[in-house]
Amino acid sequence: MKFKNTNISQGINILANDHYVAIPYNCSEIADKNGVIPAGTIIPANDATAIGVLLNDVAKDENPNGTIVIHGFIDKSKLPVAPDEAVNIPMIKFM
Repeated sequence: MKFKNTNISQGINILANDHYVAIPYNCSEIADKNGVIPAGTIIPANDATAIGVLLNDVAKDENPNGTIVIHGFIDKSKLPVAPDEAVNIPMIKFM
């Protein structure tokens, strides 16, 4: 059995405060960069289809399951890409 060593940084805290609701999400269909989807990625896309924001980095090769925030306050300055104007997640406030 071969093992692959993937380095993932501690990540960033995208939350503006500690009150949020998150749910599990299968990220296998989300585009990645070098096998890692960074925390703060708008899921499933940065457009009107958005349903949440990825809470932590996800290494798809190891485990494509992640956690998305569906309710809370997000610090948009910490996101890898600013939310598009079309993003409308009713229970998320970008600050």
